[in-house]
Amino acid sequence: MRKHQSLTALRAFEAVARLKSISSAAEELHVTRPAVSKQVTLLESDIGCALLLRSGNTIRLTPAGNELFLALRQAFELIHSTTDTISRRAKQGQHLRVLVCRDFASSWLAGQVGAFLVANPGISVEITAEKNGNFRMDEDFDFRIFYEMDGARVIAGLEEAELCRWIDMLVCTESFAASYLGEGRNPGDAPYLIDANYDIWEEWCALTGIDPSGPRRQQTVFNETTLCLSVAASGGGLTIGDSFLALPAICAGEFVVPYRIGLVSAQRYTLFKPQGRQATPASRKFEAWLRGSIKAYQASVLQVLADKGIRVLERSATC
Repeated sequence: MRKHQSLTALRAFEAVARLKSISSAAEELHVTRPAVSKQVTLLESDIGCALLLRSGNTIRLTPAGNELFLALRQAFELIHSTTDTISRRAKQGQHLRVLVCRDFASSWLAGQVGAFLVANPGISVEITAEKNGNFRMDEDFDFRIFYEMDGARVIAGLEEAELCRWIDMLVCTESFAASYLGEGRNPGDAPYLIDANYDIWEEWCALTGIDPSGPRRQQTVFNETTLCLSVAASGGGLTIGDSFLALPAICAGEFVVPYRIGLVSAQRYTLFKPQGRQATPASRKFEAWLRGSIKAYQASVLQVLADKGIRVLERSATC
């Protein structure tokens, strides 16, 4: 049968070990000094070994005491963090925390979430943009939007479902296209802007039938697609832009699509939720709004591309 130690004794020992003082521990715990000493003595007796070495006013930990102290410190920190999270969630049932890939946050969500807030007064949304490709597990959240390949990430304790995919297109300025991609020119000779986390140039060419006539000869590597698009918008190169990040610039005429083909992405945006957490009215409203807004946006993307004569290829039709 599992033996349970006195939580009072464990708390008293942890305070003494951390503060290196019985008097300070007693003051923190709002009890008398003898009461703390008694609890530590009972714990030592129960465990069967010394935990503290006392020499005058100096207190040192034995090896066993140090081992127990480290374990207790982690346990009490976890208890505090968990109760704090639960308390915050209970007090702020109308507050949602959403972690989002930085590109998706800046390119789409930031411009759309205002409509949700206006339609749902009283609900507040905290949006934290994360570094692309960074999936930390030490964060508390209601929703997390992350991009990945199908089945690439199976994480215990999280529910996941596909949120959407995007359409990849080659984009550049009109003047750049005239200089580097006109008749008789080789697209492989153009300055190319690459997202190191999402370099699908060869795959895109193979599936769309575009012949680059050899490898890229001039390329600059960035760590985010938004940086590639910023340089491309200044006329500095050719890059792959997706329908979330690049479409506004295409609609505004800042970008052209020199090869009028778009390819549905192999990756997807996935919506993660903590498994087993009871949905609140606020979280249900937000998820319904999110999915509905993305569905409407995707329909508008297809209409814009069709109006511009850009053909969209599904991967099932090209593979």
